[in-house]
Amino acid sequence: MMTGGHPNSHWRATAKPGAAFAGLDGDRQVDALIVGGGFTGLSTARELSGRGIDCAVVEGQDIGWGASGRTGGFAVPRFKMNYSTLAREHGDEVARGLFAQAVEAVDSVTETVEAYGIDCGFQRNGHLTPAHSRTALAGLQADVDWLRGRAGDRTARMMSREEAAEALGTQVYHGAYLDPRGACLQPYDYTRGLAAALQARGVPVFTASPVEALRRDGGRWLAQTPGGTVRARSVVLATNAYTRPLLPGDDLHRRVVPVASSIIATRPLNSHERQITLPCGLPVTDTRRLVSYFRILPTGQLLFGGRGDITGRRDDPAVFRTLERQLALTYPHLKGIEIQERWAGMVAVTLDSFPHVGRLDDGVFYALGYGGRGVALSSLMGRRLAALVAGETIAPGPMGDSGFDPVPFHAWRRTGMRIMTRYYQVRDLFER
Repeated sequence: MMTGGHPNSHWRATAKPGAAFAGLDGDRQVDALIVGGGFTGLSTARELSGRGIDCAVVEGQDIGWGASGRTGGFAVPRFKMNYSTLAREHGDEVARGLFAQAVEAVDSVTETVEAYGIDCGFQRNGHLTPAHSRTALAGLQADVDWLRGRAGDRTARMMSREEAAEALGTQVYHGAYLDPRGACLQPYDYTRGLAAALQARGVPVFTASPVEALRRDGGRWLAQTPGGTVRARSVVLATNAYTRPLLPGDDLHRRVVPVASSIIATRPLNSHERQITLPCGLPVTDTRRLVSYFRILPTGQLLFGGRGDITGRRDDPAVFRTLERQLALTYPHLKGIEIQERWAGMVAVTLDSFPHVGRLDDGVFYALGYGGRGVALSSLMGRRLAALVAGETIAPGPMGDSGFDPVPFHAWRRTGMRIMTRYYQVRDLFER
């Protein structure tokens, strides 16, 4: 549901007071214009300003309006695909590079919170990936073996079924992968806190300023918004699931499929419920194809999220019933518990499950497609985008623009996603 044009969520309801932002009024000129005021755009602005490059951010809605302000708030040093699988498909060298980038991504979030003094409940105590099946458990064990044998990293470790059950407070998983480098935060406070810190340091951040047109004008790019224009040498498109075409022949929006990720939050757990529900207190993302993720909130509520509706009915309570059923399967003692909050945000999914960064046109760059793992990876992409704007060459491996093509039959994406969702539901249900 919406309040004053802004989506309701637990994060917005518990947000700390912060800076105000205004719309663009008049004409501006900068070296780099960033379109999108979420994690990716603000991370890029952070990196550009650190390089001394004059930049500005324009956001079509408000800071924290999109998925960046509605996510579960997990920063995890993992991709959707297991590292052992990545090594098998791309080779050890590429897999080691991806692992290093995933750790760098979480490190970047940590550094940002500390450097800017952002009050967002940041905790870096670790993250759990429990296995929903024996096959998934074998994949996680293969990851630990590969990390130790081929990447020289002994930080992550496996938990037995018994240890995982004790940590999670549920018997439904076969074991778990623990990485102490994982983190969580209050995403709305993080997003708005970063925007406020950048604004205080001289980076203009404009809200309610959607870019309606983008064209070449006298050797620069000219972006048109309802309140004015911005001329820039370079433009960064950081709009993820909300990407739409701005240039002739622009097919960027057809390279991703927007999908809702939905979240519910229970009433505050009582003392007994709290003792037996996720006793370890760590954020959790399981291995299901239709992933479940959960954490205990500072308010004592249980946040439980997963794949949401793909038809646009994200505010209909009916679309959250699947989540409520999954919560009850995970924690039977919470079956029927009052759900106090429901919300959703759109994430962008790619065919290969990687985010991608690259060049769309001369001086126009993009990064998108995080598939629900954007808290950390967007911070990494901000670094890569800043390097591209500065004229540097990057080596993102599989996360580059090579082979990042439009999704086939994109116009039928909703039908295709419905079919795949049902298929994944059946696979997840019967896999043991």
